[in-house]
Amino acid sequence: MARGGINKTLVHAARGALLARGLHPSIDLVRVELGNTGSKSTIQRYLKELSNVTDNPLPPTVDEEVLSFVGSLAERLTQNAQKAIAEERGQLDRQKLSYTEERTQLRERLEQALTTITQVTSALEQQRQCERILREQLQDSEGERQQLRQLVTGQQQMLEERATQLQSLEEKHQHAREGLEHYRQEQLAQRGQELRRHDEQTEQLRKDLRSLQNAQLAKQEELVTVYRDQERLLTEHRAHQLELRQLSQALRDSQQRQDGLSTQLQQLKTEHAVLGERVKPYLLQHRKDRRQLREQSRQIETLQRLLRQLTPSP
Repeated sequence: MARGGINKTLVHAARGALLARGLHPSIDLVRVELGNTGSKSTIQRYLKELSNVTDNPLPPTVDEEVLSFVGSLAERLTQNAQKAIAEERGQLDRQKLSYTEERTQLRERLEQALTTITQVTSALEQQRQCERILREQLQDSEGERQQLRQLVTGQQQMLEERATQLQSLEEKHQHAREGLEHYRQEQLAQRGQELRRHDEQTEQLRKDLRSLQNAQLAKQEELVTVYRDQERLLTEHRAHQLELRQLSQALRDSQQRQDGLSTQLQQLKTEHAVLGERVKPYLLQHRKDRRQLREQSRQIETLQRLLRQLTPSP
């Protein structure tokens, strides 16, 4: 059997065309005339059958030449169209695969950028919350510091009042001694009673003085404790301020990283738009090629209908 659409009619037409041009219808020339299709053994068999039919073949008729030409042209157009379609399909598949890979890469990069922005935003919000907490703690520390200052001021005022009282007691004691000496000179008879009264008053004043001194010592110890607490609070306040400065620096660094990510996201959007513009010519060319393929298909169908009309019915 013939391959690739080669039959006895086509071989006959090709043989007639070669004879009409004054050429010997060899196997190679017939195969070239048929568009380099068909096996040489099949062409040889058909040529042998045609030569056995008549040694002096009549020149082909116009209908046979037209039929041969139309068949050969239709076959060539079909092969060219199929080859063009296969090449276009291969090119479109490669372009589609390339566009799909580029789109996948862009989508992955965009998702990574969005994930990074979300993480940076979350970290920034946490740092802002930590900063608000530190500010509240700093305000509380300032309030405690003011309270301690007020307490120290009150203790100092109390100590001054105690010192004034001690001074007053010393003055009273001095007046009492002077009065006792005056009484001793004026009333020698009542010396023993006045002396005992004076001793009792002196002892009581000494007790009061010792009590005041002990209270003063206790207040001094409280004041030292307050000073120590104040120094500790000042140290904690300096540590809080240092930590706050560090957090502020980290916040500025995070803001700079976020600005860099925003710039990278804008660049990705720009690249996506540029790729979209690059795809447009290929899509337009694809539509144009499809229109051409449809036009070629219509031409082939027209030629096939013409071939069927010209081919005599068996």
